[in-house]
Amino acid sequence: MIPEVILEEQGLRDGLQTLKTIVPTEKKLAWIVQLVEAGLRRIQVASFVHPRLVPQMADAEAIFQQLPQRDDVVYSALVLNQKGVERAIAAGARHLAISLSASDTHSQKNTRMTLEEAKADFRVNVQLARAHGIRVRAGIQCAFGCRYEGAISPQRVLDLVKHHLDAGADEIALADSTGMAHPVQMRHLVRQALDLCGAVPLALHLHNTENKGLANLLAAYEVGVRQFDTAFGGLGGCPFIPGATGNIATEDTVHFFRQMGVETGIDLERVAAISREVEALTGAQLSGALYKLPPLLPTS
Repeated sequence: MIPEVILEEQGLRDGLQTLKTIVPTEKKLAWIVQLVEAGLRRIQVASFVHPRLVPQMADAEAIFQQLPQRDDVVYSALVLNQKGVERAIAAGARHLAISLSASDTHSQKNTRMTLEEAKADFRVNVQLARAHGIRVRAGIQCAFGCRYEGAISPQRVLDLVKHHLDAGADEIALADSTGMAHPVQMRHLVRQALDLCGAVPLALHLHNTENKGLANLLAAYEVGVRQFDTAFGGLGGCPFIPGATGNIATEDTVHFFRQMGVETGIDLERVAAISREVEALTGAQLSGALYKLPPLLPTS
């Protein structure tokens, strides 16, 4: 069946970056193969960031050099600055996530730039990537709230959507980085963002910090979003956000949509096997629910 929604797996980047146990490159590559076999067609495999700050991502170049070549799979990487874009170009990346934060405080803690500085830097990075034929998904972090600043003005977020579109973004992503969003807020802001985006795809990156991730996913789905970020086992979180926890779990999201009769094209049990392996390898306590349960009985 043709998938009705697209899930982008972020466990290898947003997920693993939070773990203290360094996962070997060979193991990451094996999980990438398993994710592709499970039906994932968009996978964020690494970030080109300073290895001292995020040691789990120190092998980004090695990952891209050894990726299984598939014309039907988008492998992406996160970059935060021009150096990251240059490294991604040299490594052969064809799809980059370039983002900034709607929170000035979070922006300074995460990238050491004010929001205005980040906006100018963002344009340079997008232009550089596109000049090398790389597609860009432009993100807005803390779009639904900030642990430092509290509420974020919806107009600020919408202005940033316009800014990203004007810069030449191929896709837009709104991130509930802090997990503070609620369904009413989600519907209201996403409707307006969709109107601005027009034919440009809009994705949502949802964290489950306040246990509202799937409720927010449903709210966004009901107003027209068809692309969501997830992470196996519910891994993830930003080291510069107090109390940050993981993304909505890939397995839980697949099951959630399956119960609603919405096709994802993803084999839940194959993804769950990775989550169990991550837990055994690293000793991490994952927040997802479905991977911990016995295999689901086939539905009629």
